[in-house]
Amino acid sequence: MLYYRTAILLLLVTTLSHAQNAAPTEHELVQQLVQQVTALQQKVAALKARLPPVAPSSNADLTPQSVTTPAPQVVENDSPPVSLSQELHELRGFQWQGFGEADYKVLNQKIPELGTYGFDSGSAGNFYTGDFDLLLTARISDKANVLSEIAIEEGDAQSYSVDLKRVLFNYDYNDHLRMSFGRYQTAIGYYNSAFHSAGWFQTTADRPLIMEFASDGGLLPTQAVGMSFTGSIPSGRLGLNYVAEYGSSDTIRPSLNGQTLIDENNGNHINIGLFVRPDFIPGLQIGGSIYHDKISDFSKGPDVRLGQMIVNAHVVYIRHGVEFLSEGFFIRHAYENSSLVYNTPAFYSQISKQFHRVRPYFRYQYINADVGGVLDDLDLRYGPSFGVRYDFTDSIAFKTQFDHTVRKDEPDLDGLHTQLVFKF
Repeated sequence: MLYYRTAILLLLVTTLSHAQNAAPTEHELVQQLVQQVTALQQKVAALKARLPPVAPSSNADLTPQSVTTPAPQVVENDSPPVSLSQELHELRGFQWQGFGEADYKVLNQKIPELGTYGFDSGSAGNFYTGDFDLLLTARISDKANVLSEIAIEEGDAQSYSVDLKRVLFNYDYNDHLRMSFGRYQTAIGYYNSAFHSAGWFQTTADRPLIMEFASDGGLLPTQAVGMSFTGSIPSGRLGLNYVAEYGSSDTIRPSLNGQTLIDENNGNHINIGLFVRPDFIPGLQIGGSIYHDKISDFSKGPDVRLGQMIVNAHVVYIRHGVEFLSEGFFIRHAYENSSLVYNTPAFYSQISKQFHRVRPYFRYQYINADVGGVLDDLDLRYGPSFGVRYDFTDSIAFKTQFDHTVRKDEPDLDGLHTQLVFKF
């Protein structure tokens, strides 16, 4: 009995001892779990501290998503066949979009036309990149915004320069008064107001010669610094609009043979235009403008001045995939203190039709400049252009264009122009 009692006593002592040793082990396990949870909570708090603060909902109208592309000219809103209303990239309150191109051009003359955009006028054909454009916009308030267009242009021997094509402070008081101040493209005609530097927006591979930028051999003062006013005039379903500009052009253009630079030494200009967009014929615009300034003719003397008047009329229809553009110009140069007057009529007509991603087009242009005037490097020239534009995607397109130009007292000029355009 003593033996059994001793064994039972030893068993009880061993069990109690084991229970006392197990209790601390479970406690330690709980402590470890608590420490791990605490460490995880600290890590989450640290990550939250790194996140930027969330703007209150009351400021939602100031976010970049609310910024829209301003239109410095009334006619700019719906003019291009490819709309400018594509989404713009956003960066710290600014919206931006880029445009580029790559070209190949070949002519059948040993001494071809003026070389522009990197095309070498001393060769039959070569590659060039044209303009690389950046369009930047920013909204200042509900009525005010800023627009700028910066172009990197290729010149001779693959040299490049930066050109501020447009920089505008826009203030839209209401639908009847929209004001712009800065550097703008003059509203001489429809094309110059609707199509800017980037080749992406225009159907053709190049601009009509009469509407080519002055820096690339065009006839007209296409850009100026000053102020522009546009807006609608109460007219019911007629859709009457106006444009009024006052500024300085200071045009310097190369002669078409590329041998000289012609400095027109422009005085301040005034340009007045009217156009209608009738509700009963959607897509139609009919209008005209009158431009006036004074320029110099240094070929006849350092102080020879003449009045320059440019009258324009245009008819445009863009609807159901059809694009029809037609403009006529009358340029009059009257020399001061002289009876000399030179008149230059010009026009172009362009038509195209969209078939899914393919848009074939045809253009005809005509210029007849008086010999002896400031535009005598042009003389008489006319001819057709026809081609096709194919849009691979909403951001990439390819154009192929054939040109035939009849030139007075010179051989006819034939050319092939291919162009890859893209936006990003």
